[in-house]
Amino acid sequence: MIIDTHLHHYERGFFSPKWLDYVAYSWAFRNPPFNKDPAIVRPKIEEGLEDVGGNRLIEHMDEAGIDVGVIMPLDWEIGFKDKAGVTIEKMHEIYAGLAKNYKGRLIAFAGIDPQRENAVEIFDWSINKLGMKGLKLYPPTGFYPFDKRVYPLYERCEAMGLPILIHTGGPGIALLPSRFANPIYLQDVQADFPKLNIWIGHAGHKLYREEAIQVAAVGVNTYLELSFWQEVAYEDEELFIRWLDYARTKVGIHRIIWGSDHFAGKRIRGKESLLKWVQWFHDLPETAKKYGIQFSSEEMEMIFGGNAARCLGIK
Repeated sequence: MIIDTHLHHYERGFFSPKWLDYVAYSWAFRNPPFNKDPAIVRPKIEEGLEDVGGNRLIEHMDEAGIDVGVIMPLDWEIGFKDKAGVTIEKMHEIYAGLAKNYKGRLIAFAGIDPQRENAVEIFDWSINKLGMKGLKLYPPTGFYPFDKRVYPLYERCEAMGLPILIHTGGPGIALLPSRFANPIYLQDVQADFPKLNIWIGHAGHKLYREEAIQVAAVGVNTYLELSFWQEVAYEDEELFIRWLDYARTKVGIHRIIWGSDHFAGKRIRGKESLLKWVQWFHDLPETAKKYGIQFSSEEMEMIFGGNAARCLGIK
């Protein structure tokens, strides 16, 4: 079984106009020649991201051999100080609808900014009414994981045995600061909620990968989630393989889970990118031998799906 623990789904209105404006500006002026017109690309951005109904995502999963995917909405309004085109409630309804339509293939997490005054109410509604199975947090919108405003959400997830994926690492999404995404700030959460199932999203990535390993090592129920490491793995496979071996030694193979951060846009993140990432891990046992490192088939089964299945209650 292969479980992708980190997937997204986008439709029109999911992003704030401020972010879309910045993406268009970045396209025009990040690299020379500096004479492009942001207005040309601005109307095309959402069209390139959207996958209404989720059919394309399922198609990508099928071709990559992924059995189950965890989809999670992103609540960035407070971070951007700008309203998205659809409400956070509507976004959750869309995600819950995808999980219902593709029951057994997609599992929907809630995704709520704890800085919202009604964050707890939205979470309770998403779990009890919509049937969501976990929580995604994105600290770069302006809060640290140890912020007491997050604690009611932790309490509920710990009591119900629901996993929480907390974004870490950077550089992250444009306009949102990565200083909030250091895994070191999860230590307070580990101490106060020792039974909470914590997934360290992106395992600290480039900025905080050492911190992620050290924090996961001391948490009984803390996992390293490997999405968004594609660039490192492809550009310097030895670096990533040695880091993964080090993580296995410090944290344990039973607390490493696989993910992609994939979404199935019309123009962005084509199925080839997901196929390549799955194949890279299929090839890992053979590739690692070049560097004197061994990964067994049993260990790969745990990374690919066994560990996540245990967290999610999938038999």
